[in-house]
Amino acid sequence: MGYLRLLRQGRVAALWSAQLVAVVGGRLYALAVMWLVWEATESAFLMGLVAVLESLPYILMGAFGWRLTARLATWGRLALVQLAYAAVVAAVPLAWALLDSRAAEAGAAGAADSAAHLRVAVLLVVALLVGTASSLLEPLLPALAPSLVDGDQVRPLMGLLDLAGRLARILGPGAAGALLLVVDEVGFYGATAAAFLVSAAVIAGLGGVPGSARPAPGPGPGPGPRTPAPLAHRPSHPAARSRLPHAPPQPLRPGATAAGWRILVRSHPSVAVAVVLNGAGQLAATASAVGLPILLTTVHGQGMAVYGALTALTAAGAVAGNLAVGNLRPRGPWLPVFCASWAVAGVLLAAMGLAPTVGVLAAVMVLSGAAMPWASVTLQVSIADRFPVAERVAVLSAHHMVVRLCGTAGMLVVPLLVAADPPTGLALTGLGLVAAALAAGVLGRRIPETAPEG
Repeated sequence: MGYLRLLRQGRVAALWSAQLVAVVGGRLYALAVMWLVWEATESAFLMGLVAVLESLPYILMGAFGWRLTARLATWGRLALVQLAYAAVVAAVPLAWALLDSRAAEAGAAGAADSAAHLRVAVLLVVALLVGTASSLLEPLLPALAPSLVDGDQVRPLMGLLDLAGRLARILGPGAAGALLLVVDEVGFYGATAAAFLVSAAVIAGLGGVPGSARPAPGPGPGPGPRTPAPLAHRPSHPAARSRLPHAPPQPLRPGATAAGWRILVRSHPSVAVAVVLNGAGQLAATASAVGLPILLTTVHGQGMAVYGALTALTAAGAVAGNLAVGNLRPRGPWLPVFCASWAVAGVLLAAMGLAPTVGVLAAVMVLSGAAMPWASVTLQVSIADRFPVAERVAVLSAHHMVVRLCGTAGMLVVPLLVAADPPTGLALTGLGLVAAALAAGVLGRRIPETAPEG
């Protein structure tokens, strides 16, 4: 298997292990922050506000932060971002202890209320800072990771990074349950901070490995669109890589690539189509997230236990799908595979609403989970194959901006459709996604590719 061969390489194994620890830590943070906000306020509005504050930096970075992300596109600077993430999260237990101490000293009801409000303020500020760090980490890591391997190993490497997130969805709740046996909710933040410290140390070590900062082909002097160098131009021999350590990323051309979208629309419109379709898929996915528990309780008469089982089956299907897409080599152009993945996801979303029994619904959830990695890994590999590091960061920032915008819009709009009539809402949302995937496939056939097919 491609994964096993890659994991025999020390740099890749170290990066993947650190990434797995970090994403599991991120799941712990997500559980802890929502619990603490609810415990302090019992306000669903404030819980939603935390999610909005975490998403806002993705939108701002994708629209305006291309200079900053381009400057941070080295392993050493990425490690500093991860370290800052750990420091922000680790500050929560300290702030909590300080507020508890002051409240105990004051002893008055007014002081306790003031401490509760300060706790909420701390959590909201932390959410904004964590979102900022994540909006930098998420595009930077997949942008830099391909420099660790040769061109023919990019697909399994992107699959491995995707697998870390899939496994975190399974390991995160289990790790949370184990930690709750020995620490309180605030202690979750300490565990999360420790996970990010480990990841930061590993990433910093990658910056000192020869060949870990392979330079990208330089852009031309003119302001017009650049045709990316083909994969064959990447140095593949270890000796060639070792002669060029620690090369800085190529700068973005002022005025020509002021944002990832400008790069996509001018030079790679087919990738732009895929990014838009990915956003549409994320918007539709909110129907499943919101609609599944409603569907189970109102249509199938089931409770939390069945919901947990179906969630676990979805995660298992996603791992299986990841193993397939990361280790197989699809032939032919990449965009039809990507569009077909979302079309299948749309059909399965519609089938979720129309499933007559829980058994059929369980099979649909497994298949739905398996379809997701085909879309995400295919797009990540396409971006890695087509752009040098600095432009790759800008494109990935634009991609995350679209995902967050569509996810937020989906949470505001789609639940209203699904809550009124879950089967019909899920079916209509799924069919809408199928239509979007087919439209993207047709449009993609009419757009000439300016980079090698991956």
